[in-house]
Amino acid sequence: MPIQSPPTTVVPSAGLPHRVKVDRSNANLWVTRFRHRFFMVFRTAKWQIADDNARMFVVSSTDQRRWRFEGVFNFNRDVREPRLLVYHGKLLLYMALLGSNPSGFEPGGTVVARWLGPNRWTKPRHILKPDFIPWDIAVHRGRAYMLGYTGGGGTFSPNPPPKYVYWLRSRDGYRWRGVNPRHPIVYKGQCGETSFAFRPGGGIVTACQTEEVDSLGWGAKICTAPAAATWRWTCRGDARRLDSPFVFIDRGHAYVIARRQVAFNGEYDYLDTNLPDTDAQFAMYDSEYAATTKRCALWSINLRTRGFRPIVDVPGVGDTCYPSVIRRRRHRYLVYNYTSPLDGGDPPWGTALLVGRTLIYRQTLTFP
Repeated sequence: MPIQSPPTTVVPSAGLPHRVKVDRSNANLWVTRFRHRFFMVFRTAKWQIADDNARMFVVSSTDQRRWRFEGVFNFNRDVREPRLLVYHGKLLLYMALLGSNPSGFEPGGTVVARWLGPNRWTKPRHILKPDFIPWDIAVHRGRAYMLGYTGGGGTFSPNPPPKYVYWLRSRDGYRWRGVNPRHPIVYKGQCGETSFAFRPGGGIVTACQTEEVDSLGWGAKICTAPAAATWRWTCRGDARRLDSPFVFIDRGHAYVIARRQVAFNGEYDYLDTNLPDTDAQFAMYDSEYAATTKRCALWSINLRTRGFRPIVDVPGVGDTCYPSVIRRRRHRYLVYNYTSPLDGGDPPWGTALLVGRTLIYRQTLTFP
């Protein structure tokens, strides 16, 4: 069982620069180390659903208490899924553009900007497919890797078309191609948010979030691939969901931090069967998922069976769970995450998306 430090609130806090004007909803975050500083990017808006006044703030710090203003991005449309990548001595920021329809999901492509100095960035540049959403990005053995997906715009349409998960790598952080150029798509179904980690031997393990049904069911999918063919995935479905997953490896064991359903014994697909009208079933599942409470949890992944189980909850109630993790020495992991106020009750997830506020905190997980 990992040891958890008490959470420390980062957003909002007195240590933020005066130019950072936070709204009620603070989430969609990423952290990294660059030039002996902690860099953090986060989305702030009036609520968690689509908002054309959403802004991405970037700040940095040497002590994680007093932060320096590094920039702000506003595209007059929703913006999400920020990712910071340190590659070849440069700091790159990726962001996904979306629409402004609060009841829809309208991907508008991925942009990337390079940090030039305090509050100085290159002009954001569009990359990849017009509806591509990046989810996870990391450097392994000197090469940059990314998992992202297309097809998200059809999520809430009747008989939704499949999403396509792409497994990519790059030499410069701008031009991306399939790890296997002949097979860049590694999953076709309803996987969207998909996180990965490299195993000690070079293989990978992934966890994905789903809302709609595909050939492996309604819930999360855990996949593995061998070092010789990391694009050849073997996957297992589950009745539970792993929203906003972040996968990491410690001592050869795989873990994921992701949202946990409290009701229905933790299951999203609690009927355990498909109704004749899966659109109606999705509407029922989606509404009941929004009407129930949530937690953020550390889960253990069984690499042999591709099953998973919750180990312990990390701080989080209401609208919660979008972790970013930095590995430290001696099996310690710095976790940044967001939640509704921890002393303000336990509202259903859907309610917390629309009312109240969310904050960003940090803590340390130590694996004895």
